[in-house]
Amino acid sequence: MDSETPSPSCSTSSDDSSSKPNNRLGSCEVCSKQNARYCCPRCEIKTCSLNCNRIHKLEVECNGIRDKTKFIPINKFTNLDLASDYRLLEETTRVVEVSKKGRSGLGFPLNKRFRRLEKEALKRKMVLKFLPKTFVRHKNNSTYFNIEKELIEWHVEWIFVNSENFKISENNVPENVRLSLLLDKYLSKQEDVELQEKLQYYQSADLPGIKILLQAEQKSGKKFYELDPTFTLKDCLKNKIIIEYPVIHLVLKDHGNCYDIVDSDDEDCKREVQNRGKSGEEVINKIIKRAESDGSLYDSFRNLMFATEGSNEDSD
Repeated sequence: MDSETPSPSCSTSSDDSSSKPNNRLGSCEVCSKQNARYCCPRCEIKTCSLNCNRIHKLEVECNGIRDKTKFIPINKFTNLDLASDYRLLEETTRVVEVSKKGRSGLGFPLNKRFRRLEKEALKRKMVLKFLPKTFVRHKNNSTYFNIEKELIEWHVEWIFVNSENFKISENNVPENVRLSLLLDKYLSKQEDVELQEKLQYYQSADLPGIKILLQAEQKSGKKFYELDPTFTLKDCLKNKIIIEYPVIHLVLKDHGNCYDIVDSDDEDCKREVQNRGKSGEEVINKIIKRAESDGSLYDSFRNLMFATEGSNEDSD
């Protein structure tokens, strides 16, 4: 019996020491049976075990990831919160600057040729995006900016829908030529017998009997813009998002009713053109100006940012 006496004593001592940090968090907010051991970084619910933690995530639909933009009252704002906000601003600035210096809208690095194309498209109020270099569509893209002529010479994919989606890929298509002229060579008689057979219905219908549709990118479902054949390719692509190169569908008007046609000006594209024209500094300044309009909260936050460690110690 004497040899067993220290055992409860040791156990009690161990429980007391381990319970100190748990008592600080209080009891588990899920089971209410044990002292809490963990605090969720996102919703701050206290739990005692992995099982209770899983239950709380299911009940409140919490992912357990701290919300970096969560509002914190000024009286609870700490140096850790200040450091977190500063890192968030730095990360935001870095992402904006990297995007501006040479990444496509889909987030992949671009070489010099595609960066120039992206820039020239933006001047024409188009948003040109690129796929990773391993994609076939990117490999096939022969579009380039002709420096001497100062115009974009496009790679264009024509799809003749009523000829079993027959595709013709055309290179070096100048942006300053009207669509009617670009299509004229396909609507006239072809020397190639096989090509003539595939295009005979379109030649019979001629331009007035054909709908020219541009595939609308980044839209839910399959949507199209209807293009005016009297416009140049440049005018047709204005205020549009283009991924790699334009894909133009040619449909006989009798079959055109089954296509979902959207407005010719893409509002998402307009917004993206405006945003891409801004530097990272302008974006941060816009955030700061908005915060300034909120008044005292921003003033208090600004004071904290420029406070020294010595002043913090004095205030304590």
